[in-house]
Amino acid sequence: MLSSPVWRGVPALAFRVGLLIGGVISAAVLLVAGSLLRVPLPEPVRWALIGMVLIAVLLKEMGVLRFTLPENRRLVPESVFRLGRLVGPLQFGVEMGTGARTYLPSGLPYVAAVSVLLTAPISGALLVGIGFGLGRALMTTANLRYPDDWDAQWTRYSSRLAIMLGSAFVVSLLGAAWTAPS
Repeated sequence: MLSSPVWRGVPALAFRVGLLIGGVISAAVLLVAGSLLRVPLPEPVRWALIGMVLIAVLLKEMGVLRFTLPENRRLVPESVFRLGRLVGPLQFGVEMGTGARTYLPSGLPYVAAVSVLLTAPISGALLVGIGFGLGRALMTTANLRYPDDWDAQWTRYSSRLAIMLGSAFVVSLLGAAWTAPS
């Protein structure tokens, strides 16, 4: 499906815009819900919770721990394309960009979600949402344009990628904690 002609030109752009919109929607929902959770929890407790979630997810990514994270294990249905060559891919992108209606190949977005929920200001939440949407767009684009079997390569290097992505996530989270207003 992703290699069909609909994934070129304006429909592909609409899909990627939808991914960004979906990421921002998720971040906004987390920000609003988080405004209620932040009140009773002191800042050190919030950062400790984020740290615990991060450690658990990193151990899961490296295969040390085994547990399932809540997710919808079905793909966005192709019926969204009934809306045409522009609105269909846009809706598909929004639904995939929220991360709530499709499979997530990594647990790191859950750490980002908890971080937004417990600590992010409006600007930070917006950036996380855009980053999630861009990450989804990058993965989709790379999959489409990769000259070999993308999924086989992803599987082959998944443990190295998990360490690399997890390390980058830890560094960015430490930077956020370091610069957070007290």
